Amino acid sequence: MPITINWRAAARALIASTLTFTSAAALAQTPAATSLDVVEVTATRSPLLVSDTLPSTTVITRADIEASQQVDLVSLLRTVAGIEIAQDGGMGGQASVFMRGSNSNQTLFMVDGVKINTVESGGAFIQHIMLDQVDHVEIVRGNVSAVYGSQAVGGVIQIFTRGGQDANLIAVNATAGQEALASASVFASGGTGAPDARTTASIAVSQSQQRGFSAIDGSQAPFANPSDNGYRNRSVSAQFGQQLGDVALSAKIFDSEARLDYDDPTDYTYLDPTYTGHNQTNVENSHLSTLSFSAHWQVSARLDSDLSAAFERDRSDNNSSFPSSFDIGSTESRTNDYTFNTRYAVTEQLKINLGIEHIDQTGVSTAYDGEFERHVDSAFAGLLASYGASQLQFNLRGDHYSDFGEATSGLLAYGYALTEHVKLIAQASSAFDAPTFDDLYYPGFSNPHLAPEKSRSVEFGLQYHEAQGDARLSLYRSNVHDLIVYDSATFVPENIDEARLAGIEFSAHAHWRKWLFSTDLTFDHPIDVSTDKPLLRRASKSGSLSLAYDLDAWQPYVQVVASGVRFDSDINTGARVTDAGYSVASTGVRYRVSRQVTIGIAADNFLNRRYQLVDGYNTPGRVLLVTFSGTSN
Repeated sequence: MPITINWRAAARALIASTLTFTSAAALAQTPAATSLDVVEVTATRSPLLVSDTLPSTTVITRADIEASQQVDLVSLLRTVAGIEIAQDGGMGGQASVFMRGSNSNQTLFMVDGVKINTVESGGAFIQHIMLDQVDHVEIVRGNVSAVYGSQAVGGVIQIFTRGGQDANLIAVNATAGQEALASASVFASGGTGAPDARTTASIAVSQSQQRGFSAIDGSQAPFANPSDNGYRNRSVSAQFGQQLGDVALSAKIFDSEARLDYDDPTDYTYLDPTYTGHNQTNVENSHLSTLSFSAHWQVSARLDSDLSAAFERDRSDNNSSFPSSFDIGSTESRTNDYTFNTRYAVTEQLKINLGIEHIDQTGVSTAYDGEFERHVDSAFAGLLASYGASQLQFNLRGDHYSDFGEATSGLLAYGYALTEHVKLIAQASSAFDAPTFDDLYYPGFSNPHLAPEKSRSVEFGLQYHEAQGDARLSLYRSNVHDLIVYDSATFVPENIDEARLAGIEFSAHAHWRKWLFSTDLTFDHPIDVSTDKPLLRRASKSGSLSLAYDLDAWQPYVQVVASGVRFDSDINTGARVTDAGYSVASTGVRYRVSRQVTIGIAADNFLNRRYQLVDGYNTPGRVLLVTFSGTSN
């Protein structure tokens, strides 16, 4: 039965929550910085306070990351409004992100400004990004192809690695927990020289490993190996900066290598009648690296420019003890991205930016015969304006692809300040998603004549912000045309489908006296228009709620993450099945031993709830974690 939403009731409940939150925040007596006081760059390509951005934006700071006591990026993203996660098993298992109901390959991921989506499948190796490497995360929801081009249909998630600190600092972190989880990292940074000749450098090195658990439910997939699936990750990031008068030079590198033991649920008895699968072992070795160089030139008080060169490499090798396994093979993709962007402040209230971009992409796979290339030339323009109570953002971008031709996208957003703290926002945008190399070239299951998927969206928002807290209510609707799906008659992909994505998001964060409160709620309705059925692995409602109390040295907290019923594909037959809704509660406490030392204890899923994010795949039960953090100052 299709999932339906009582939109009027949901809207009334969320608006009531907003008014309640506004009243509570107004009574707060202790000022506190909120995420809206943070400068972000992802929504516009220009530095801007989150409170001044018109697209729906969330910033997760380093302090937020440390307070969460999480180890990997996937666990952190689960609590954000508009985001749903599907993961095959535990840490390191393949993860998909559905932002505002869009497909998993329709969210653009970046590390330090470098795009990391693979050209073969369109996804990204986000499951291999450990939080020891992350300084902060910027999340922009909704179509922003007019700013970044392909794949930003659901939005953009940009990860910034640790670095850029001007102070001499050494920090260590260690985490230990159940299922033989062990994680350790060292971070060091420093700077020297006068302001106009300043040299800065930083490096972060981390290693994580876990014995894990059996990722596949043996009662659903009897041919899978029931042994535990271990995971190991080694990551390093480094940054170097040099100020030369009005020119700032920088170089950034991120490199992650991971090994995952996983199981195969496939019944191979038709190939080998003696096959049981219980002794089959499978290993995936993954490597993701990014390298970027940039020069920022402050030409005058009103004019500045950036020139950057970014390089991304990703590789995945799969091996199996069963020689006829379908999983044996490897893929590798490479992206070289060159961008020039210039910003000019006509007045304090009117700012424009213009830029050009050239991208070279290469993909190779053992499934392909040879190497495939793609070249993209782009031009983009943006405008930010404010006058009195009004704000305006306009972006326009044109892309020329060597394999399918032209794509144009635009964004127009308007904000009006009803009061000093309350703002109304309206936004319209268009986006596109280029066909992947698998869509275009996979032997026997490809179509070289595919067109890009196209999307048009509208959004209305109500935002509240003051020193003690912030809140945002967003109503959005997107229509995605020319969706690429496999034709059941020809077994090749065609631009034949259409999806409609509609929903309501509400997020709020408040600091009242010593209480810290945060909630993120999403009521979503992503459907396949041709069948009028909900899209797979996306719930109609999801959310998180957290409450913490600041006792100076002690900081206890409790958090609940919940999701409704989702539809999925059966792990064995691919038939449409239903995954039950779930709620997971976690709690913990952090204790500041001194200004330099903090220890923490956390119990994730402390009620030991059993649930699945992907049909047939287990999720972690109760997990106890102990963390230690120390700094040199």
